[in-house]
Amino acid sequence: NNNGGGGGSSATVSRADIVACPYGKLYKREKVLEALLHRSQTGGGGGDNGNSALGTHIRGMKDLHPVRFHVTTSLSQGGTNGNNVTRSYVAACPITSSEFGSGNVPSFVIVRTKSKDKKNKIDDGEDEVAHNPNVLSERAIKEMGVQGLQAEYGPFEENDMIRLAPPKTGGVFDDIQRKWEARMEEERVAKLKKKKEKKRKRGGEDNPKKSNTESSAQPSKIKSSKSNNTNGGKGNIQLTKSSAVNEARSTVQSAVAQNAVLSNLFGVGKKKKQQTVNEKSIDLFTRNC
Repeated sequence: NNNGGGGGSSATVSRADIVACPYGKLYKREKVLEALLHRSQTGGGGGDNGNSALGTHIRGMKDLHPVRFHVTTSLSQGGTNGNNVTRSYVAACPITSSEFGSGNVPSFVIVRTKSKDKKNKIDDGEDEVAHNPNVLSERAIKEMGVQGLQAEYGPFEENDMIRLAPPKTGGVFDDIQRKWEARMEEERVAKLKKKKEKKRKRGGEDNPKKSNTESSAQPSKIKSSKSNNTNGGKGNIQLTKSSAVNEARSTVQSAVAQNAVLSNLFGVGKKKKQQTVNEKSIDLFTRNC
């Protein structure tokens, strides 16, 4: 899996598909996929091969991160005539050249922060940092500082670094385990809160529609009521005027009927008889008086 150079020594980046879990354990990517597949098929029951091989702290591939070692290759000649060439590979820190093989050099995997902005997201084929080694020694991180490593290994945050093969003694592993469990709990609570917020917003979007419909209906009712009141008022006025006219007409008719002169003048009362010439003269004289 490592490509070595010839003559003396050279350096390269390990190409093996190795991933690290949050507890700093190393796995082959292919084996992890098999274990996760087995876990999903068996429902993740206790004691199954998936959980025993990975552990419950690994929920999926999102909890595993690629590991790329800076590998130095050295050649040494042996034998009587120097014909035997031995090639050796050693994983080392690309900054301090400290070898990790001894197990005495604390090392960390740099986990880069993923960009949420799709426009600024760089494709892995164009991203040089994605092909650089991402395992550094603790000494290199302290000497360079997190900010000083951003250009070549970033972007990343100090909390996102994974300690490889942490010792079980001294409380180092227990501290890492406790921090990871707290982080998973925070993510679970945040996810639940986000889900509730989304549900609340969805419900809030429905209620305004209903409220708007009701509010739009109420002005119509008010308008209709006003219209009815207006029309009713006009009708009442017209009805009052009509009643006054009828009452006046009735009063006049009553007065005419009670007065003989007015009755004869307006022709109200009994049906006129055929008048003689003398009666017509008397009637005409009476009207002119």
